[in-house]
Amino acid sequence: MDAPFLSVLVVNYNGARHLRPCLSALAAQTYPRHRWEVVLVDNASTDGSVRLVESEFPWVRVVRNRRNEGFAGGNNAGLPHCRGRYVVLLNNDTVPDPHWLAELAAEVRPGGAACSKLVFAHDPGTVNSAGLQLLRDGRGTDRGFRHPDRGQFEQACGVFAGCGAAVLIDRETLDGPLFDPRYFVYYEDLDAFWRAGLGGRSARYAPRSLVRHVHGGTAGDETPLFRFHNERNRVLTSLRNADLFLAVWNLMGLAARVPRSALKWAIGRERGPMVGATARAFAAVLLGLPRVLVERYVTRSRAGASCG
Repeated sequence: MDAPFLSVLVVNYNGARHLRPCLSALAAQTYPRHRWEVVLVDNASTDGSVRLVESEFPWVRVVRNRRNEGFAGGNNAGLPHCRGRYVVLLNNDTVPDPHWLAELAAEVRPGGAACSKLVFAHDPGTVNSAGLQLLRDGRGTDRGFRHPDRGQFEQACGVFAGCGAAVLIDRETLDGPLFDPRYFVYYEDLDAFWRAGLGGRSARYAPRSLVRHVHGGTAGDETPLFRFHNERNRVLTSLRNADLFLAVWNLMGLAARVPRSALKWAIGRERGPMVGATARAFAAVLLGLPRVLVERYVTRSRAGASCG
């Protein structure tokens, strides 16, 4: 089979410090150069990102958004500009190995998806992600996160979902945008793959498709931004896709975390903005609950039909 044509889609927001190593690594890929392209979506950066890309990497197609639409909206905006059937999402704060794209393409299966092995940029001997797995409480987590890399993740296998930082998707399986734009950041990949799994579509882990990743390089960890989107999106994902018990459990869990966060603030163990982020996440879930319940019915009805 001929090498499939791949569209590498990179979303950027004020990530100029990451773009040079990321795009330079893409330029060094061993995959046949005429069989892939790079589309970069810039979410209204103010740090000179677009100027850097256009001057140093003119082979990159740049799509400019008028405002920051997040990871979910940015990828959705870039999709119409991609020529390939297979779209490869890549974070701007990554440095892919020269064989990254070729190894990912080797796992191409019509209707399926494939995800890369991510290690930490500052500690390449430690795993960042070997695909996503679903925990019993409805949280998504990176398989092997912070485990020393001793070769235990060197076998290709099926996984629940692929980490959106480096994943290949067959766009012909999509019945709409790549991600729900309401997610902005976090859990958009788990939600999309969970829905795909309910519809009978699978994801595969490609261990030799290696990427070094600056974890949290764009949004950072344990910030109000992270807290709000992580808390809200985790519950939204369960409400849309999980069984009824797990969906209700996650909703009640977020309700309980609001007063707990306030109590931690009262005793000096939590910052005020973090309390506000938790409360806003719960309020956002409640406001969107009617729509989410309709989406849940549609998603699970389709899943039942595909299994019938």
